[in-house]
Amino acid sequence: MSYSDPLPIGVIPEDTNFKPKKMRAWVIRKERHGEPMQSFQEEELPVPECGPNDVLVLVVATGINFNGVWAGLGEPISVLDVHKQDLHIAGSDCSGIVWDVGSNVKSWKKGDEVIIHCGVESEEPHSNMTQSNGDFISYDPMVSKQAQIWGYETPNGCFAQFTKVQAQQILKKPKHLNWEEAASYALCYFTAYRMLVTKAKVQPGEVVLVWGAAGGLGVFAIQICKMLGAKAVAVVSSKDKFKMCEELGAVGVINRKDFPNLAYKKNETSEETAARFKEMKNFGKKIWEILGERKSPNVIFEHPGETTFPTSVFVCERFGRVVICAGTSGYDCSFDVRYLWMLQKDVIGSHFANALECIRANELVHQGLINPVVSEIFNYDEIPKAHQLMYENKHSGKMVCLVQGEKK
Repeated sequence: MSYSDPLPIGVIPEDTNFKPKKMRAWVIRKERHGEPMQSFQEEELPVPECGPNDVLVLVVATGINFNGVWAGLGEPISVLDVHKQDLHIAGSDCSGIVWDVGSNVKSWKKGDEVIIHCGVESEEPHSNMTQSNGDFISYDPMVSKQAQIWGYETPNGCFAQFTKVQAQQILKKPKHLNWEEAASYALCYFTAYRMLVTKAKVQPGEVVLVWGAAGGLGVFAIQICKMLGAKAVAVVSSKDKFKMCEELGAVGVINRKDFPNLAYKKNETSEETAARFKEMKNFGKKIWEILGERKSPNVIFEHPGETTFPTSVFVCERFGRVVICAGTSGYDCSFDVRYLWMLQKDVIGSHFANALECIRANELVHQGLINPVVSEIFNYDEIPKAHQLMYENKHSGKMVCLVQGEKK
């Protein structure tokens, strides 16, 4: 069978030795930063060439994440100023087929069905090790100043027919998942795994408050809590999301819209601040009501940031932990620090996951202990539309787009 150059969308060639010279890709350029429907434009580009430690993957399906929205907006800074290239292909979640391997790659071969994690390691010696009194004590790629998130801090993500990654980013695709499910979970799930398992060290019996529990991060946070024997209290934006959270393992669900004065606003008046503090107390009482006792969350799973952070610090239990990985509602978090130091609470920053955490977390998917939750499936030509829906908060759960996968 003959194939065109570039490949038609929605086609997986039977011959893995066929490698087109060109590919179709959704590209962001600095001069068109803005909302996704403006910033994402399709272009025809050369197919990347593998270096010695690289793997080229045919993209079958790709997940949609908020970092694609940020990349398009150019906020808080332009990613093109980070990686210093004149174009950016976003996309940090992918399932696909190994199409070529570098000369040093021994663990993967053409035709392997894989997923990709987005942690790019530095290739500089010792750059990923922490030091204590001059001695190297541990290896964690996330320590390195050169650590990057593929598809955000690098110019070559997976909103294209082919993507090039480091061999260490490749993980085996779970056989029981279809391409869409396999493309949906790596970034959000591995981020949630590091937050709760490695950073917050959630223990059996602890209570974890999960913001955005029906979203990409939240659906995995609930499942991780259940697996660890912790009690997840889910916070969502509408009543129709209750059932899904309960089915995933939440012990109770709160509709944040029942607390209209809860969100922090910049330049609050004194009256608005007073109303917010009253609402935070009501929110805390709702948690007690769910748990059937006057017990506050030991851990707060944070990612909205600016609007929710004051409440997170306030309702967290004495000696509790607020673990945060993002600021989708804003980065400037303002809160009453007395509730932090007087009750000796911890604020913990977390960023994606290291390679070992990705491997361990992925094994739980292979075992069926953690399951992806795909809400909507789009076609390749709808990648900008999917990001626009995310930008306007008109989506739920995890959106996935097919690339070389068969069109629906």
